[in-house]
Amino acid sequence: MRAVFLRAIHSLENMPISLGSFLAAFFCLIIFRLVIEGAVELFAARPFSYIFFQFIHTLLFFLCSYLLFLPVIERFGKASLSQAANILLFGFLIILTPPLIDTYIFGGAAFWSFYEFDGLKGLFVRYFTLFGDTPEIGITYGVRIEVVIVTLGTALYAFLKSGKVLFGLLAGLTLYSLLFVLGTMPSWLTLAILAFQKNLFAISHTDVAGLFLSPETILSKQIDNLRTVLHIKMSLFYAWFAIILGAALLWRKQRAHFLALFWNARFPQVIYHSGLVFLGAALAWLLERPMLLWNIFDILALLLLAAAAVFAWLASVVANDLYDMRIDAKTNADRPLIVGSIDPVLFRTYGIIFFIASLLFAGIVSFSALLLLLAYQAIAWIYSAPPFRLKRIPVLATLLAAFAGFLVLACGFLAISPSQNLGSLPLPLLFFLIGAYAALLPIKDFKDIAGDRADHVYTLPVLLGEVRAKRLIGSLLFLFFAASPSLLNMQKAFLPSLFFGSLAYWSLQKGTSQKGSLFTYTKIPGVILGIAIFYGFALALLLL
Repeated sequence: MRAVFLRAIHSLENMPISLGSFLAAFFCLIIFRLVIEGAVELFAARPFSYIFFQFIHTLLFFLCSYLLFLPVIERFGKASLSQAANILLFGFLIILTPPLIDTYIFGGAAFWSFYEFDGLKGLFVRYFTLFGDTPEIGITYGVRIEVVIVTLGTALYAFLKSGKVLFGLLAGLTLYSLLFVLGTMPSWLTLAILAFQKNLFAISHTDVAGLFLSPETILSKQIDNLRTVLHIKMSLFYAWFAIILGAALLWRKQRAHFLALFWNARFPQVIYHSGLVFLGAALAWLLERPMLLWNIFDILALLLLAAAAVFAWLASVVANDLYDMRIDAKTNADRPLIVGSIDPVLFRTYGIIFFIASLLFAGIVSFSALLLLLAYQAIAWIYSAPPFRLKRIPVLATLLAAFAGFLVLACGFLAISPSQNLGSLPLPLLFFLIGAYAALLPIKDFKDIAGDRADHVYTLPVLLGEVRAKRLIGSLLFLFFAASPSLLNMQKAFLPSLFFGSLAYWSLQKGTSQKGSLFTYTKIPGVILGIAIFYGFALALLLL
């Protein structure tokens, strides 16, 4: 009998599944689970916002669960990563059963399956009593049966693979412990958040409910429906857990890919994109003075929006690199596709992951941000990819890139703005920001002169030559620095603007293609960005 089970396990473990196929299967599984939940409720009418946040919460919950279970299956099943991933994916079919069990076996059409809320003492008791009482709400009958099946299934799998009963028991206990933590996650988060405000043993289920089910305004978004509040608040945490767990998995199992993607991120642009979100939020706060408490959910939301902007940038990097191989072969020989550190098909899949992450994470915070980052991705595609490949057209390419940057700034602005529009953003300031981005962006083109010329991409350094382009772009940078005090109505910033503008001009003129210099063309965008950031700090100090 054991041999029969092992043959079945071996067949599932060694089934060839690409990362793209896995992603499609996982998404379909989550959608099927939600369809079943809707069916047992007879597809009761729900607003789109509820369905969206329910989907995000469900997806992130099960994604984090999968990433946590994966090393357990790998370790106790003595399996490779791909084998553990396969067996766990098939095991996740069990997530389809709880709504059916609750409704058709226990007659629980009114059951609400989510989490168990309790204090530290209560959690200890619930751990040893399979989540304790109240199976009609929280961890329902169906979920408890699911937990038992998964625990026993994991123990059996580990026993069959190892032949050791103790190994199987340890595997089952480890997975049950993870399931318990996931099923009571809001309680643990509440204990962590309120640890410095109350005695740990005084925190109860009412504190958990008050923190995660109460109507809330997160940044500028008012949320009244208690289920939607729970979906959004938990999604904010699970999004960060997913980022950390996903990065840790890539570092542990595909370190070469992790490092290739990490060093290919173009860090001045990462700082630039996240900084645009914070700049937009700061402008909304200065211009509209919203009433913000800046609790843990506000902070997580704003940071997640910045992360979404970075993921949008990373997705655009993948698209750019896929169609810039001819240029990169001449001027960026260390890019992943040029050195062959990542297969092009897998590289494209990573780009799809970044694209999806940017939209989903932005959507948790703001639907406006989701649409703006979708527009950003559309601009990035027509900028880099055939048949348009508008990066070949001088001036237009720069204006497109500048407008894409403005969309990222608008994400931060709209997330904070109580009016949920850009009406309070003065038109001169709007044009100034887009113009400043347009002046800043061509700096990155100096390092690609040879490749751009060979690929008929007509940037300013290609059209004007290296020296004249540096003078023109440097002069524009100086003018934008010098004009900023008048635009911001801060005359006392005139001298700092001249100093930092002159420093930016001088730094660009020092730009060189020689390796090892602080002003090499690969580093000069970071140098100019650093000057702009220090100027921003100087302005902030003058406002105090």
